[in-house]
Amino acid sequence: MGFEFSLQGLLRVRKSFEKQEEHKLAFAIGELKRLNMMLETVRGQLIFTADRFGKLLVGGTTGADLHLLCFEKFMLDRREQALAESVSSALAEMQAQQARLQEAKNNRKILDNLRQKQLILFLLAEGRRDQQKLDDAFLLRRSNDDSGKGVA
Repeated sequence: MGFEFSLQGLLRVRKSFEKQEEHKLAFAIGELKRLNMMLETVRGQLIFTADRFGKLLVGGTTGADLHLLCFEKFMLDRREQALAESVSSALAEMQAQQARLQEAKNNRKILDNLRQKQLILFLLAEGRRDQQKLDDAFLLRRSNDDSGKGVA
């Protein structure tokens, strides 16, 4: 008779849930990286816009050009603020997802440990049964040998 873990179905579900949480974490990390890259791009554009603004002031320009440049900076500032908020939200989501993954791992480990303990108990019991069979066979052979000696 082989070892059967009565909660094997639940263990499979927990492993599947853990994998699902790992995939969600990978997605959250990817989203955070994407948002950070976008934020860095906007910050680079802001630096470039500030540099252009300085050059226009030194070299002279029209009011319309200054107005357009100020509007561009205003829009970039708003975009930077929105992206910074998105990055903050994505970071919080990633941390929450890490916590959910850790909880899923803990739940799976509980069942893994229970399965391991049951397997050890099963193997011990099986070893005892095998040893009992050997002992019984030895005693049977010995009693047959003893009964044969008493007759001769």
